[in-house]
Amino acid sequence: MSRRLSGFVMTLISGLALAACAFDEALLGDAAPLPSEAVPLPRPAPKFSAAAPALPNWRHLPEPVSAQQFAQDKARCTKVANSTPGVGSPEIKFYLAFTNCMHSEGYEASSSL
Repeated sequence: MSRRLSGFVMTLISGLALAACAFDEALLGDAAPLPSEAVPLPRPAPKFSAAAPALPNWRHLPEPVSAQQFAQDKARCTKVANSTPGVGSPEIKFYLAFTNCMHSEGYEASSSL
């Protein structure tokens, strides 16, 4: 009996699959293919990275400092930021440590956007 039932189920499934294929063919029978110029081309990825924030311009408050003093402060903050421990993205850790160091030296970031 079970052999007869499994044969019936297989016939039913095959018939449904065949009917589904024939139904799709009937719907798409007279459809014309799209011309190649009608298909949009993929756009290139933007050159923006959320992980790398824009580099700000630094100005010293309350009064400007010499270029030599700025270079020394920047070098010291770079050294501090490179040796900052912790987990996470190295770029974000560096950026946050460098920014905090520059603020502690009396600089303010002004974005050039």
